[in-house]
Amino acid sequence: MKIHYLVTSLETGGAEFSIPEVVTALQRLGHDVHIIACEPRDMGAAPRIDAAGLRYRILCGRRRPLPVVLGKYLNVIRKDRPDIIWTSLSWGTRVGQWAGRITRIPIISFKHSASVRRATYRMRYMSKLWIGDSQTVVHYLNDEMGIPQSHTLPLPLYISDEKAPSAMGWDGKSRLELGSVGRLHKVKNYDQLIKGVALFICRHPEWKHRLHLTIAGDGTEREALEKLIRQLKLEDVVSLPGHTDEVNRFLAGLHLYAQPSRYEGMCLAAHEAMNAALPVMATPVGELRYDVEDNKTGFILRGNISQAVCQVLEQVFATPDILTGYGQHAQLYVRRTFSKQKFEQAINTISSRLDHYVQ
Repeated sequence: MKIHYLVTSLETGGAEFSIPEVVTALQRLGHDVHIIACEPRDMGAAPRIDAAGLRYRILCGRRRPLPVVLGKYLNVIRKDRPDIIWTSLSWGTRVGQWAGRITRIPIISFKHSASVRRATYRMRYMSKLWIGDSQTVVHYLNDEMGIPQSHTLPLPLYISDEKAPSAMGWDGKSRLELGSVGRLHKVKNYDQLIKGVALFICRHPEWKHRLHLTIAGDGTEREALEKLIRQLKLEDVVSLPGHTDEVNRFLAGLHLYAQPSRYEGMCLAAHEAMNAALPVMATPVGELRYDVEDNKTGFILRGNISQAVCQVLEQVFATPDILTGYGQHAQLYVRRTFSKQKFEQAINTISSRLDHYVQ
């Protein structure tokens, strides 16, 4: 069948980075899938789509009002009508749902976080099927959005890669490399992570030159974070190098990974870190609340985030040997839980359900 994969944008992000895996899996099952983005934004996901040999179309050169984007998409449908519109992210879902209502094309919506915008909530029943990018999101769809279990299915976005390089354990003597990968956005709580590092150094100034934090990513909060780093006099301790296409190499150079987000869905970056044998310190949000086990695969950040980050660093510097063991447990967990075989089983189940909607 013909599927339009309609996404908000091709910016840097886990939902966008997963497009090649999902689309190629659907193609292997015989579906004709067309990738359509409402707008470009930073185009960080485009290289991955290009590398997979996939093509895409962008409806508008920048964010435009709903009637404009919808009108452009309806023109596409008139020339190339799909059997299914598969939407991803809030704006893409809103455009797709209105298009589906006008054209009577079934809508399948991909949900990537355990949070919802008002418009998405109001229009939730306009989608025939909701797909959660983790079991956590599926529970949210059922319990918080009131969507029946019969109208939801999981598709965990993370697929473990046994060929990815593993990080080296910390010897407790060299500089501890702490890092994170993600958009510089308020939802990631990077300001609290930086403040936690500052608090740790304030309490233990003798360890200032044995700790370095690198946040690989870009986004709207860059200027605010750079200002915070200057205010806290952490220019030699915290680096914001921007977006990287070499995520595996970056992770392999760390000793500890941080994910202090306010909310998440699957959170690909943290799972990639676990696959690289890195212990993860994270807030208990999204799928991370299940996959990061306190004092086994990493550390849970509860309460005041900056205080919690400081406490984890104090624990790590006091007992550096724990990092290697936690990282090994993390790697074993994700490779067992998120295998390619399990991803293929989930996409096969979804494909069978799609056939039902176009009969």
